[in-house]
Amino acid sequence: MHDRIKAIEILHREFGGEVSIVGWVEGPLALAGELRGLTHVMTDFLDDPVFVDDLLDFNAEVAMLYAEAQIRAGADTIGMSDAAASMIGPRYYGRFLLPRQLRVVEAIRKAHPEAIVRLHMCGNTDALIPQMRQLPVQIFELDSPTKLEAARAGLGSQRVILGNVSTITEMLEGTPRQVYEASRRCHNTCGSFHIVGTGCEMPPATPPENLRAMVRYAREHQPEEFTLR
Repeated sequence: MHDRIKAIEILHREFGGEVSIVGWVEGPLALAGELRGLTHVMTDFLDDPVFVDDLLDFNAEVAMLYAEAQIRAGADTIGMSDAAASMIGPRYYGRFLLPRQLRVVEAIRKAHPEAIVRLHMCGNTDALIPQMRQLPVQIFELDSPTKLEAARAGLGSQRVILGNVSTITEMLEGTPRQVYEASRRCHNTCGSFHIVGTGCEMPPATPPENLRAMVRYAREHQPEEFTLR
C-alpha cells in the first residue's frame, strides 16, 4: 500500500494536469478473499452471514481510507476491483456487497467530487448489471464473459463501458488482426461512450504486437469529446 501512495505522489508531481493519475483499491469482497481466503468467504455467506456483514463493513472502511489517501497523494481516478462478485449471484450481491460498494464510491466522490471512479468485477456479471447501474461510477470495466450488448442495454446508452476484449483468446493467443477486430466489435457495440481495452489484466506473456494493435485501433478511432457522468 505504501509503494502505491509514493508512486501516485511521483506521477502527480511529474505528470499532474497532463494525464489522469489512476489509483486503485480492493473492493470489500476482493479484500475479504485476501484476508479470509476465497473458499472460506464463499462458505461464510451460508454458515455465518453476521460475520460476513462485519467483515465487509471493515473492508469497506479500509477501502475508503485507502482511496482517500490516494486522492491526497494526487490521484484523480480511482479504480475499485471486486473480483469475486460474479461468483455470488444477484441475491447475495444485493444483500451483502452492493451497499458496501456504494459506501466506498460515495466516500470517494465526497473526498474528491471531480474524481473519476472506475469499477471492475471479473467474470460474467450479466446477472448483476441491473443492480450495478445503481452505483454512481463513471466507468464500468466489463470482463470478456459479460455479454456486451445486454450490458449496454442494461446500463444505458450514456454510461461509459471499458474493455471486454478477451485477455486470453484475443490478447494472449490471438493475432494482431484479431485484437484489432475485437476492439472494433466492442466499440461498435458500445458506441461513443466506450474505452478500448481488455476485460481484465493482460497476461505478462501477451505478444507486444497484440498490444500495439489495440493501441492502434484506439488511436485511429478516437471518439468525439464527452463528459464522464
